Amino acid sequence: MFRRHFYILIALMLAAPTVSVHAQDAGGKKEPSSVSSDEQLEKLLTDLGSSTFSVRQKAALRVLELSASDVRSLESQMGSAPASVSTQLKVLIPRLRRRLFDEQLEKLSKDDTSEAEAAEIVALLPEWNRYSAMTGNDPDSVVVYRELLVAERDLFSARLFAADDFATRLETRSAAVSALCDGQADEAFPVASFAALMLLGSNPDLHLQGATSANISSALDDPRFGKLIEKGVHSKTLKAITESWIERPDIAVDRPLLFAMQHQLPAGRRVALKTLDRSTRNQRTYYALLCLATFQQTEDLPLVESLLSNEKTLWPPRGQLVRELLPDREIDSTFSVQTRDVALAVAIHLRGEKPQEFGIDVVPSDAHLFTIESMGFSNDEQREAALAKYRAHFAAAAPPSR
Repeated sequence: MFRRHFYILIALMLAAPTVSVHAQDAGGKKEPSSVSSDEQLEKLLTDLGSSTFSVRQKAALRVLELSASDVRSLESQMGSAPASVSTQLKVLIPRLRRRLFDEQLEKLSKDDTSEAEAAEIVALLPEWNRYSAMTGNDPDSVVVYRELLVAERDLFSARLFAADDFATRLETRSAAVSALCDGQADEAFPVASFAALMLLGSNPDLHLQGATSANISSALDDPRFGKLIEKGVHSKTLKAITESWIERPDIAVDRPLLFAMQHQLPAGRRVALKTLDRSTRNQRTYYALLCLATFQQTEDLPLVESLLSNEKTLWPPRGQLVRELLPDREIDSTFSVQTRDVALAVAIHLRGEKPQEFGIDVVPSDAHLFTIESMGFSNDEQREAALAKYRAHFAAAAPPSR
């Protein structure tokens, strides 16, 4: 099975452009060189700071010929090196990383690469093991993986050779890609870059800095990506990558849950269940409950019904007035939406009935089943009446089967 998929990858990599600088041995075979001692590294850095142009130029070329094991050593010297040397390293090290990363791709294109060698190379490429596990390692997933590598070479290269500052690089790149995901229908959606960010960012061992997760999740709002998920050539693989991001621990779940609802991604239900299993009750509770309603799994009824006594206010947001939020709607100023109100509407829906028949005047929503501001009551008397009707109606009824 691996051999078949490997040769598909080989054929694809033949078309990938590579840029590499090597040292040559006497037989003409190109091999990377290395700095074998601290003294040699110090000499190389000294030459980079030389006042003689030819010496600096020769040292720069030597840096570009180094092996992967020397990258970290060079990076550790940047902080203490003279300013002129540090400036050169900031330019040279990214080029070196790029060359080393390209070498990995280049090795895969060689006809004499054995299956064992190929398996070793592929296993060392960033996120390959996670990626192949989530996508099923089918031919389409290999095609997409190659496109991700090409689209974000610098990021994947940094992931492979510069783990210490990768999170910073990911945050910077996520901001740039997010800016491109503005919903402009006349432009192509940067799907390969966005999928690469989700793949890299979904690694649970990686600490996401600053606004990284918000940047990535914001791109889910772009309707162009929604179309690719539904009707794109690689929709199956894209869904697998997106679900890995949706289930990424410790990210805000609002946008991922909403996207999962809209496109029926099973990961959304799993995240919703985890969200509701926690003690915290806030705006994400609303999205989690509506997500369960969308998937219509009656086995979720016990969890939903366990919230029928929770009085946490979800809407209006603290400090805002109902009449200011809904100026065109005749509604009491005491109107509010509590966790128990949403849970009741969802429970009714899961049982195959309409919330309106129980006194909840819900307004349908294409995005998330019901609008949040339509799921509440003006007072507790109305709440108790709706809940009493629900309990009476379903007192002896088992959850319906679907």
